[in-house]
Amino acid sequence: MILIWIAGLASAGAAHVRISRVHTHDWLNTADRFAPGRELFRSRRMFRLWAQTVSHGQLLLRSPRSSDHPTRVDVLFKPVSAQKVRWSYDGLVIRCPSSEERERIQQQMPGGLLGVDDRVFALETADSLDWVVAMAVGWHEDDDPGDISRFVWLDQGRKPVVQRPLDGVDGGLSRGLASLEEVLAAVRAGHRPTDIADPQHAYLHVVMVRISWPGQSGTVAPVGAFLTRQAADAYLASRHPVEGAEFYVEAVPLSF
Repeated sequence: MILIWIAGLASAGAAHVRISRVHTHDWLNTADRFAPGRELFRSRRMFRLWAQTVSHGQLLLRSPRSSDHPTRVDVLFKPVSAQKVRWSYDGLVIRCPSSEERERIQQQMPGGLLGVDDRVFALETADSLDWVVAMAVGWHEDDDPGDISRFVWLDQGRKPVVQRPLDGVDGGLSRGLASLEEVLAAVRAGHRPTDIADPQHAYLHVVMVRISWPGQSGTVAPVGAFLTRQAADAYLASRHPVEGAEFYVEAVPLSF
């Protein structure tokens, strides 16, 4: 798959998307949710360090779907200013540290200083205590089979025009890149729209979204672009549906 971001494309027919069921979620970012020693989150499931992004200092822990667990659970810290975390947690408790623990954690921090809005989160597992310094933490459990985190929809008042994966400091571009031969093969074998017969062009298949809000004109934006219609359809099927959002695929001439 090759992914390209494009703007300014027109509308086309809509396609159906799968609706996921949310089991539980919460977002903690106000002072009344925190007190020394208060437990914020507890799970017996296995969590892994799933992704970390430079943008907004996001740290994502995930317990993925499995034969034993039909749901996935994401835990997100943001923005993170300091951390001591491990690759995986066999059972996880997140709590506010006691005053003594907070002092010990602060001694381990570079410079030992906390920002005005920073909060210290203790990550407790079977044999040790890790920690994260961030402004907020939240979790989200759902039965979505995809990889994209649902936290993109949790910000209050944010219009969900484009949904993007939370995927590492490089945006995922260091993994799964197609070779030149694979790109050429995909272009040559690509689906040609019946209403566009120009043999001099291959075609890019762009997943678009149209957002309609009460009292406002609709907003149209590209989500992703693919060399084959099959890849575009698979990507579209993994989108999280949002009320007022209409997803569809457009074919655009591609010249080299």
